[in-house]
Amino acid sequence: MFLANLGLIIEIVIASIVVLGLIIVGSFFVVKSLKKSYRDVFKFQSKFDIELRKLVNLLSKFNGVGAKLKVFQDVIIKDLSHDNKQTVLTLVEEIYQSIDHDAEMNEYLVETYEKLQEMRRIRDSKAIIFNHKILMFPFNFYAKVLKMKAWHLYTRPE
Repeated sequence: MFLANLGLIIEIVIASIVVLGLIIVGSFFVVKSLKKSYRDVFKFQSKFDIELRKLVNLLSKFNGVGAKLKVFQDVIIKDLSHDNKQTVLTLVEEIYQSIDHDAEMNEYLVETYEKLQEMRRIRDSKAIIFNHKILMFPFNFYAKVLKMKAWHLYTRPE
């Protein structure tokens, strides 16, 4: 009688250890996936901030039209809030539309603007993927534990 109970207890303990091991291994892979996705978005956010800084510096040198950006010339772009970056982007787009894109002296400016738009598209696509990922079941639990928040998007819905 006692040996039958002992065998049952051992089976329950082994099953518990296996389930616990699977949970630990699964948690490791879920956290690793979340961190990788977050890191991807952060990397492109940094590149986006660098391109935005370059463009603000280039556009602020234009006579007349660049005066609007003088306010943001001495500001650290990466420390701005999302709303302020949206404002800077709107100003950059307004000024960019008013310059001559075909002029040879504006070639670097046009190239930098196109690179900024590419960084914005890539960053927003990675942010959308991350935001959807943290809404799904196993990821949403770990995102709350790791205090990961959804990324804001720079692309306006049209």
